[in-house]
Amino acid sequence: MAVVYRGLDRSLKRHVAVKVLHRHLADHDEARDRFEREAHAVAKLRHENILEIFDYSGKVGGESYIVTEFIDGQTLKQFVTDHPPRFAEIGAMIVVQICRALSHAHGHGVLHRDVKPENVMIRSDGVVKLTDFGISQMVDAQRMTVTGQLLGSPAYMSPEHVEGRPLDFRTDVFAAGIVLYQLTVGKLPFEGRNPHEILKRIAECRFSDPRQANPRVGNELGRVILKAMARDPDGRYPVITAMLTDLEQYLEGSGLSSSKDELARYFPSPAAYELALGARLTDHLLRRAKQALPQQRASALQLLDRVLTIEPKHTAALELLDSLERRRRWRQALGIAAVVAVAGGGAWAARRALTGGSANAGAPGDAIAAALVDDAATTADATLPAPLDAAATDARAVDAALLAPLADARRSGDDPRRLDARPGPDAGAATDLRFKITVFPKGSEVQLGGDPWRTLPDGVLELVAPSAPLRVVVRNDACCESETRTIQPGQLDEININLSYLAAQVTPRCDGDDVQVQVGGKDARIGKPSLISFPGTIAQRDVEVVFVIGQDKVDRHQVAVRPKDDKQVTCAR
Repeated sequence: MAVVYRGLDRSLKRHVAVKVLHRHLADHDEARDRFEREAHAVAKLRHENILEIFDYSGKVGGESYIVTEFIDGQTLKQFVTDHPPRFAEIGAMIVVQICRALSHAHGHGVLHRDVKPENVMIRSDGVVKLTDFGISQMVDAQRMTVTGQLLGSPAYMSPEHVEGRPLDFRTDVFAAGIVLYQLTVGKLPFEGRNPHEILKRIAECRFSDPRQANPRVGNELGRVILKAMARDPDGRYPVITAMLTDLEQYLEGSGLSSSKDELARYFPSPAAYELALGARLTDHLLRRAKQALPQQRASALQLLDRVLTIEPKHTAALELLDSLERRRRWRQALGIAAVVAVAGGGAWAARRALTGGSANAGAPGDAIAAALVDDAATTADATLPAPLDAAATDARAVDAALLAPLADARRSGDDPRRLDARPGPDAGAATDLRFKITVFPKGSEVQLGGDPWRTLPDGVLELVAPSAPLRVVVRNDACCESETRTIQPGQLDEININLSYLAAQVTPRCDGDDVQVQVGGKDARIGKPSLISFPGTIAQRDVEVVFVIGQDKVDRHQVAVRPKDDKQVTCAR
């Protein structure tokens, strides 16, 4: 509906993008309304992962145009076509940035409705930008849903969108799940010979389990994808921030805590980055597996499975598997192993053993499968699910099979860290095992489940390992964005929750038309706030505001800003 030009802002001496509505659409009210909707939606959003808008022509008059920041880069679609990600973790890092943009938009009542790689741009410095809010909708504040025409890209629509049902923010969650599937598996979940066939498959919501389509996805990330792509909106993440939290927790467990910094290194040189990433991931996952054994055997086996999907002949991982000595139990419970492997996406090595992968694959396959079988078999009266397609499979079924012994152990007084624990002579004196949550900054508040908020003056909270998933919310309204985590049963590892500082605003003010200004080394506009971010644990920044007045006068100001500050800086003429 438009053509985009690269332009020059003569007053501020910066390149911009000018999106101009096609002339043949200029007289169509619907096209002009969509154009105006995009301008209004983006104008209220200020986030580093969302394209910034500078100006809009308005509906009255001649040509309709929008002026936005110019992104020196390419679309995500173009990038992944040239450089398909080899590791699922890279796809997760990219979608984290998309989720952050959507979280900001949803917080302002804006539903994007067309999330896809073509509408995501990669700036030359590796910053991910969500663009094209042309068919976005402002969500009704009373009903929190919208209705409308079938607008969007067929391959990324949600089932309720296809069926014409009311939409809410969970339709963006579904689209984000499709993008995550595409980036990690290497193809779209819903494909067809024409749009009609694609829409039919979306309505039925049947697709290949991502863990089976690409073993490198693994169970933890696979569960995130399946939950985001649940057919029933009530089965999905209720808000995009919940999906964001699970993805960040997955990446943190992979040793990739800062996706923004990692992507800044990945996008300029993807081949070199991926060459080093494999070794980084296997080293980190192997260390976690060693720490988990023998108390958390199921978790350790999942981690070893991920190591072997990256490097099938990893010597240390194979040696650790050999030490488990489970081959006898593997042969005794072959049938149970097959059900566990299929229902949960399975362990990669176990599947290779089951299908006779290679002549020498038996050892790791036997060890992983046997240990999984032993873990499942220790649960009395456990009912394991039959194999189903991804759309119908409850991804929590395998978790229940593996984690049920923890609940049984807790009820019997055993050590809940050991899936095969048995009462000892001191069983009566057993105490609940504890783990620690460390929160930054200190003085933040925490809420456990539906309990009252409590303040953490020293930033540390000790908890009994939960027997059921526990929702933990941390907030600090004075400085930071809140964060939500879900603590899984049997959790013993220390959890670190670092809240992100809220951006500050610096607004330059100066009378006259002959003024140019920069804030923090970047071009800015008189009377318009510039956002100042706070990386890591830095809680104060000195920002320079430079006014260039006329041809020869330069007026400099140093401003100290803290999170949430709103500073006004006036020039001296």
